[in-house]
Amino acid sequence: MNHFRYKQLTACILTGMGILAAGSLRADAARDTIPASLDTLQSVAYAEQPRWKTTAAIAGISGEELRRSSVPTLSNALFGRLPGLTVMQGNGEPGYDAPSMLVRGISSYRGTRLLTFVDGFESPFDQFAADEIASITVLKDAAATAMYGIRGANGVLLVTTKRGFVGKPRIAFSAQTGWQSPLRLPDFLGAYDYARLYNEALQQEGRAPRYSQADLDAYRAGNDPYFHPNVNWYDEVLKKTAPTANYNLNIRGGNNNARYFVLLNVLKNTGLYKNTDPEKEESANASFLRYNFRSNVDINVTRRLSASLDLAGRVEDRTYPGTDAPTLWYNMMLIPPNAFPVRNPDESYGGTSVYRNNPVGLVLGTGVASTHDRSLQATMRLNYRLDQLAEGLVASAAVSFNNWFRGNDDKTKEFAVFQLSRNTAGDTVYTKFGDNTPVAVNDWQNDQWRRTNALLSLAYDRSFGQQEVNALLQYQQDVYTISGNNVPYAHQGIAGRVTYAYKRKYIGEFTFGYSGSENFPKGSRFGFFPALSAGWVLSEESFLQPQAAWLDFLKLRASWGLTGNDQVGGRRFPYNQYYSGGAGYYFGTDNHAASGIDEGSLANPGITWETSRRLNAGLDAVLLRNRITFTLDVFDEKRYDILAERNSSVPGYIGVGLPAENVGSVRNRGLELQLGYRRPAGKRGPGYFVEASAAYARNKILYMAEVQQPYAYLNRTGQRVNQPFGLQAIGFFRNEADIAASPQQVFAPVRPGDIKYKDQNGDNIIDIYDEVAIGHPFVPEWTFGLHLGLQYKGFDLDAFFQGVANRSVMLQGPLVWAFVNNAGAPPMAQGRWTPETAATATYPRLTTAPNDNNYRSADFWQRDGSFIKLRNIELGYTLPLSLTRLVKLDHARVYVNAVNLFTLDHVKIADPEVLYGYPVMRSVNAGLRLEL
Repeated sequence: MNHFRYKQLTACILTGMGILAAGSLRADAARDTIPASLDTLQSVAYAEQPRWKTTAAIAGISGEELRRSSVPTLSNALFGRLPGLTVMQGNGEPGYDAPSMLVRGISSYRGTRLLTFVDGFESPFDQFAADEIASITVLKDAAATAMYGIRGANGVLLVTTKRGFVGKPRIAFSAQTGWQSPLRLPDFLGAYDYARLYNEALQQEGRAPRYSQADLDAYRAGNDPYFHPNVNWYDEVLKKTAPTANYNLNIRGGNNNARYFVLLNVLKNTGLYKNTDPEKEESANASFLRYNFRSNVDINVTRRLSASLDLAGRVEDRTYPGTDAPTLWYNMMLIPPNAFPVRNPDESYGGTSVYRNNPVGLVLGTGVASTHDRSLQATMRLNYRLDQLAEGLVASAAVSFNNWFRGNDDKTKEFAVFQLSRNTAGDTVYTKFGDNTPVAVNDWQNDQWRRTNALLSLAYDRSFGQQEVNALLQYQQDVYTISGNNVPYAHQGIAGRVTYAYKRKYIGEFTFGYSGSENFPKGSRFGFFPALSAGWVLSEESFLQPQAAWLDFLKLRASWGLTGNDQVGGRRFPYNQYYSGGAGYYFGTDNHAASGIDEGSLANPGITWETSRRLNAGLDAVLLRNRITFTLDVFDEKRYDILAERNSSVPGYIGVGLPAENVGSVRNRGLELQLGYRRPAGKRGPGYFVEASAAYARNKILYMAEVQQPYAYLNRTGQRVNQPFGLQAIGFFRNEADIAASPQQVFAPVRPGDIKYKDQNGDNIIDIYDEVAIGHPFVPEWTFGLHLGLQYKGFDLDAFFQGVANRSVMLQGPLVWAFVNNAGAPPMAQGRWTPETAATATYPRLTTAPNDNNYRSADFWQRDGSFIKLRNIELGYTLPLSLTRLVKLDHARVYVNAVNLFTLDHVKIADPEVLYGYPVMRSVNAGLRLEL
């Protein structure tokens, strides 16, 4: 193996704490085999470590990579990027499109929220600008999260912001503008097909048709828009595209005494609603306007004392129609196309006694709702080198204040709708429902929270010949206060880590957290959470040299440890007994009333947190002179002390609510894999890279104290968390003889064409006791990522695909159930069962009345929720230096990109991530980036 000289890093900026851990400068001529990239630092809990020394399960992404994903909400750039981090799209509504995130799937049926830390302190990061991010790292195993103690079991996401450097000021400016459109919208039948199928449904029920042949002809011809309308509500309410824009300016630089990074970012994301008032007086489109500001300053006060001051703030203004988005989108999906015209001949809003929520009126006639968010985070750190006591010893103190406020400024109103009819004389009659009300102004505080943190620590970093010792000991406290809650949430604890490395070959680490929460009884609030990990760099062993010249780096690692989760769910302070006002009683001859008090669920004075016991084994490899990288992790986690009520062992006739007790447990196992190949550009051809990743996690409920079931297959114990249950469909009833010969289905009287279900227990009755586990949970078990890149003569192409598997979705409601709750009809209803189509039918017989047999939780309505999406693709061109220097620029690049360009899936009728509501958005953008 080729040898090259290396110089160990002399200082490690522990960005989580701002600690300067000074180490000794050395050069070891005998062992210089680690590629330079493995000496780069990566974030760990409250610190940074060289990559070769890390023994925990960690994955990270740089801010430069995130910047290529042009999404308004930063967390939406993480889909598939970090193996082990499952990111699930919420919706596409501007300002409210943040996804949910899980680390290594689900390990508890109670609280699963991960922790997010920004520069060492807990904070949300969804609305950060990509340009202020240096890196994002996910901590996955016990060795990585034990320092977070009672709160680390669900994983931790570390966000590190950019800082200054020693050098001349660098100014970067970027501007991007683009258009976004729905990735996929549901489709519904037009008025003619709706009316035709509605008549057929009435016929199936033995009733007279609602629509005459003349009505059907008018719907088909479309020549009577007021009395025979054919309205596509999505076309009436939504524009085809909506603009977005993002502008960024940042400056960074400094000298040996002071370094700085300053950023200003402006983002505007506009919604899809059409014909709204641009002045936002009468109505408003959905819009999100955000201003980000950040200033990170590092100062060397003296030779020993250094300080940093970080200030970051955001202004977020959101404006929407006076009707909330779920109501609006539900009515667009629900209302049939022939229910009423959008507007009547006199321009009043159409409607009926059944359909009073005209979707266009919900956008244009309900006024304006707006929220105004203001947030400010300030962090100050002091680091003092104590080399006079021990070389490499640093003491640090840090405080952080994080405040967020939301105010509402609403100008809302209501509108009347008018139903058209004709009297005997043929005149048009307007029947009014509702009222046109004046604007009601409401200016009020919606919500507010503040968080105060303090950290005190000692860090030690020293080398003794071929031995390296790193240690960190810290005290932390966090007080979090929410508006309307006089009792703050509080966490407190100490944590530490000791890392020992010998010959850059053998690595051992001990990590612990001793922390507590105010939500548990006095005397039982604190727990101890240790973790052990080790690494063996085999590529440093003589038996692999020089025979394995192709092997640059190979490390085995393993970890074991405990972490906690204090998000146990339920009420606060569950160790206290609560009482509430209840029914009263009348006493005496005058029937004097006396109020009563009800006893709530029993208190549990022994309640505690969930505990996670985790085992992780991993392998890291670098091959062929840094061309190939490979990482593999396998893990086994047992989560125990999960809260559950002992409904199966305590009878209900005791007459009191049972307390939640720490008796539940879940096992979660899986693996994560990354494989990459990179060829740098050269004289002989272009540079390119291919990076693929896969992550798998499957859980199993070991115990949850559920109610005793009469059949084993009904138990949730032994199944996955949130496993769907339902009936198994085995076709449609063919005729009355088939119904008579089949088990009795109790949900509703059945007729030919209704869904036929499997009798699971053989009792000749189909009821709730025939529901079994069907499909997969909503959260995918497999997550895949494929990252491709190409660079050639100034051009660069970057594409990222994400996919998920072992995931199911349940179709229900107006999206697929024809005529239910006066809904329209989906295209799939054209495959309905009739006596003529019995052999080919793909949909049950149509009914206008509620059909409790056909529209149940069943695998008939379940679909494979797997998908592949092109999350991001970008083509850019960097101008040659010979041109940019003419205008005194160091760098100039133009680019075009697209987000969520296409989806491959099995659902088809709606986006597999967001079935209902404001859809996932596709965007196409063009941008420019300049640096000087």
